[in-house]
Amino acid sequence: MNIITSIRLITMLSICSLFSSCENDKEISIEPKAELPTGLITQEPLGEAIPVKTAREQNEPGNILILEGFVGGRENPFVEGRAIFVLGDDSLETCDKVPGDDCKTPWDACCEDPKNIKAATITIQVVDENNEVLKVTLNGVGGIKAGGRLKIKGQVAKNSSPEAMIFNAQTIKIL
Repeated sequence: MNIITSIRLITMLSICSLFSSCENDKEISIEPKAELPTGLITQEPLGEAIPVKTAREQNEPGNILILEGFVGGRENPFVEGRAIFVLGDDSLETCDKVPGDDCKTPWDACCEDPKNIKAATITIQVVDENNEVLKVTLNGVGGIKAGGRLKIKGQVAKNSSPEAMIFNAQTIKIL
C-alpha cells in the first residue's frame, strides 16, 4: 500500500467516525429486513398438534394443521436470509439421545439414514401477503433455535409435494 492510498484510507475512516452516514451505508448493503407478521410468535395455546410424520400423510395443499417437532434434521436447519427452517419428527434419533455421543450439532440426526430424515422432516416457511418468503432469518427469533421444540399452526403450501412438504407457518409457539 503506498503512502497516498494510506492517507486516503485514514481520511475516510476519520470522516466515518465523525459522521454516522458511513454506518448507514453498511446497513444499505445488508440484505433487506422484513417485518414478521404480528402474532407469529405466541405463548397462547394452539390446540392439539400432530407429529411431523403424521402431517406428511396430510400433505395436501391448503390443509390447515398444527404440527409439533424440533428444529433440525440438518446441521444448519435455517436458511440464511430467508424465513425458512426444517422441522423434524421426534422419531428421528438425534445424537443427544445416544449415550456418550458428544456431537456439537445433535439436532442434525446425522446417525439416521438420509431417507428416514427426508421422510420425517418438513420445510417450514413464513410468507407475506403475496405468498413470498420473508427475507429474514428465523434463527434466534423469539427463542427459535436449532434443536428447539416448537408447535406450529399454519397451512400446507401450494408448492408442497409428496417428496418435499412445505408448510406456511402462521403461528409458532416455543415449547
